[in-house]
Amino acid sequence: MIKKIRSAALLTLSVASLASCTVSHTIYVTNNPVGSKTAEVKTKFFSSKDLVSFHDAMKKGKIATIGVAEYKLRATGRRKLVITGE
Repeated sequence: MIKKIRSAALLTLSVASLASCTVSHTIYVTNNPVGSKTAEVKTKFFSSKDLVSFHDAMKKGKIATIGVAEYKLRATGRRKLVITGE
C-alpha cells in the first residue's frame, strides 16, 4: 500500500514539474509601434494542432501590424504565441 502511494505521489510530482517548465521563450521585436491590441493563440495539451501562427493571432486580435511577439514552448509540448500591435 505504501509503495502505491509513493508511486502515485512521485508520478503527480513529475507531471506537475513538467507542466510548469518552459523550455523555450522567444520574444520578437519589430520597428513598429507596440500598440494597444493583444491576441493570444495556443495549443492544448496533447493537441493534434501542432502549430501556432502569426496569421492566426493577427486574425483573432484584428491586428494589422505586429509590434512585439512572444512565443513560449513548454515541456509538455504546448505552444503559446502572444502578439501586441495595432
